[in-house]
Amino acid sequence: MGLDNSDVNILNILQGNGRLSYRQISEKVKVSVPTVSSKVGNLERIGVIRGYHAELDPERLGELSAMVSIKARPAELSSVAAHFKDDEQVRQMFFLSSGRLMLICTFVEAHMINDFAAKVGAIPEVLEYDIANVISVAKELDRAVIAPGLNLVFQCMQCGKDIRDEPLKVRDGGRNIYLCSAECINATRSRMARPG
Repeated sequence: MGLDNSDVNILNILQGNGRLSYRQISEKVKVSVPTVSSKVGNLERIGVIRGYHAELDPERLGELSAMVSIKARPAELSSVAAHFKDDEQVRQMFFLSSGRLMLICTFVEAHMINDFAAKVGAIPEVLEYDIANVISVAKELDRAVIAPGLNLVFQCMQCGKDIRDEPLKVRDGGRNIYLCSAECINATRSRMARPG
C-alpha cells in the first residue's frame, strides 16, 4: 500500500517539526484540517508515526555516547539483546546482517562506560565486543527518509509477520485490523467471536 503525496508531505513536515498544529500542517500541504487529522491518525495507528519528542543533544547535557558492537552466535543474539532491553543507557539496538548486535549508548558519567563493559563481558553468550566512544558527531539525521513512492509495511496483527504487499483487512468496531493470510483472518475472527 503506497503513500500518496499528501502523506509524504505531512510526514516531511512532522519530521521537521512535530509541534505544528493540524491547521499549520494543512496550510503547508494544501489539504483540509480534517484530512490532515485523518491521515495522521491512520499513520499513527499503523505504526509509521511512533511518537513525538524533543530532539536533545546529549553532548550539550554533558553526557558521553558510545557505539557497542557485540558478536555472538546467531541463535544467541536474541538472548544477548534481552540483557539490554530495559537498560536506560542503551538508546538504540539493532540486529545486523553480519550476525552482530549494534548498540548506541549514552552515559551520564564516564565511569559508567567501564561498568557497562563489565556487564557485556559477563554475558556468557558474547563471543567478542567492541566499545568506541563518540568523540564528535559529523552527521545525525532521523533514520526514516521520506520520499515519494514509499510503500507501507504492515505488521500482521495476529502473527506479527511483516506484510509487504496489500494487507488483508477485517473490521473490528471502527478500526481496521491488518492481517497477512486467510489463516490469520480465521484466527482473528475466532478470537473476536469469543465472549469477554
